Amino acid sequence: MTWLVIDGYEDEPAAFGVPPYIGFHVRYICGLLHSRKMEYEYITIDQWRLGNRPDCVKNGTIQGIALIAGAVVPGKYLRGTPISLKETDSLIRSFPRGTPIIAGGWAIRGWRQQGWKPLRKGLFLAVQDTDATLNHFLDTGEWTHKRRTDKQWITWAQAGAASFAVTQHPDLGTEEKPGPLTYEVEVYQGCVRFKRGCRFCIEPKKGVPLWRTPEDVIEEIRIAADNGVTHVRLGGMTDVYTYMAEGVVELEYPIPNPEPIAKLLHGIREDERINTLHVDNGNPSIIAENLEPSEEITRTLVDTLSDGAVLSFGLESADPQVHVENWLNCDSKQLHTAIELINKYGKERGERGLPKLLPGLNFIAGLRGETDDSYKYNQNLLESLKRSGLWIRRINIRQVEGEGFQEVNEKPFKKFKEWVREEIDTPLLQEMFPIGHRMNEIYWEAHDGRTRLPRHIQNKLHQDPSIYGKPGLTMGRQIGAYPILMGINYHIPLETSSDVIVTGHGSRSLTGVEIGLDPNSMTERQFRSIPGIGDKAAWKIVSTRANRLARNPEIQAFENISDVFDATDLQMPEFASLVMEVKN
Repeated sequence: MTWLVIDGYEDEPAAFGVPPYIGFHVRYICGLLHSRKMEYEYITIDQWRLGNRPDCVKNGTIQGIALIAGAVVPGKYLRGTPISLKETDSLIRSFPRGTPIIAGGWAIRGWRQQGWKPLRKGLFLAVQDTDATLNHFLDTGEWTHKRRTDKQWITWAQAGAASFAVTQHPDLGTEEKPGPLTYEVEVYQGCVRFKRGCRFCIEPKKGVPLWRTPEDVIEEIRIAADNGVTHVRLGGMTDVYTYMAEGVVELEYPIPNPEPIAKLLHGIREDERINTLHVDNGNPSIIAENLEPSEEITRTLVDTLSDGAVLSFGLESADPQVHVENWLNCDSKQLHTAIELINKYGKERGERGLPKLLPGLNFIAGLRGETDDSYKYNQNLLESLKRSGLWIRRINIRQVEGEGFQEVNEKPFKKFKEWVREEIDTPLLQEMFPIGHRMNEIYWEAHDGRTRLPRHIQNKLHQDPSIYGKPGLTMGRQIGAYPILMGINYHIPLETSSDVIVTGHGSRSLTGVEIGLDPNSMTERQFRSIPGIGDKAAWKIVSTRANRLARNPEIQAFENISDVFDATDLQMPEFASLVMEVKN
């Protein structure tokens, strides 16, 4: 008999688990079963949607089911979609009655609080640690809410690193063709503002921070690397600067401790198999009130993280009244100070062409005390940051969820959002990623739209080299936290990667063209994607190439890039030398 683990994906303020991420809570469940040497199978909700069914379902040998549903942060997902309440209901009803089912994650808790109580024998909705609750059931046959011990945390985290949640995850790929799977690690639980944290956030509800040691985390990542993982994000942290900080219980602003985070990051970097390494959130008030140790930690982050790292800063609102009524964690002055520090060291570019470390900024509408004037406070803050020449990698604007808040006035909210995209986001992208800028290792995920669809997986033509250069749109991102979306105006086989030159800007995305295109094999659509080569010029180049090959098929049509334009009597655009390369 076999336990079935269904990954409905988690997305919490301090936990990513939507593909390409693999979340830690579902790994703990698999690690528990793995450490008990029990038979189990793992499947993602996207695989289930595509009609895939594990052997235990086909053969009727299910012993029990564990489901994780933890998406509590509203978002637009490009590669996978978290399970919905409707899907959860349908899924539960599809299994034989009486089958033990445990459902856990913050989405389950939220649905439960909203009155969702499906009547079904054997179903248990976990509100503490799903893994520990399941472990107790396996020991006793009784469902009781449980929290894991420190020893269980270590055991199940490390066992989960070698579990099917990793080795059978569809995004892991193979040694020959690695996928974008990003391993989310839980470095600590809880929040230093546990006494009086932000009203809308779930993290303070987890209590006083519980740290994992650097040695424990490093060992887990080593095991994951043994099983094919190369991309890692250190998550579970409401604030990377307060990892093992001093005065967490006593002080309003605990004092950052540079040594443990340095030990952790440098220890991970000793494993050369780790390609991408990023981190989680930062608390601007902690940084601003403790500048000396925060500066040391910032230098460590810049030295050890992959370029493109983003520290999410949760200002939520620049309105002082909203700040007071919602117990928010920082004010505008503290935010400005923290952003200045990150920019001081993080603007430097890395190997992939990205700034090494930049802040991200979160705004939430609908908080207590909000008025139409609240958006003016937000605008004034952003204009101040812009005048100061400070970079923000991304600005996230969303509406609050949960009870006890107020209705959002849609008109000023929408107006503010549009203003940010036009007046802040687009100019920032143009400055950070100027025309002609090179960006390396873009991973291609979708055709003819921003989101990967079922057909992109089911129809293998989307990954076939035969489509290369044909008309269409290809969308991709670099692997890592909050990557910028890149569009190419021709088809590239999906689940591959390449380097590009930036040719245009949207408010939250870029347009580009690949580097290293050979004019002897380029399609008309690829020529047209180069700025300065229009439809007629592209057709003329392709026609000239065909005529030359008809006369002498034994040699290449074009000897070098200049030959392409001399033969067609066209002026060579500046981009041609950046993009095109004649290969022997």
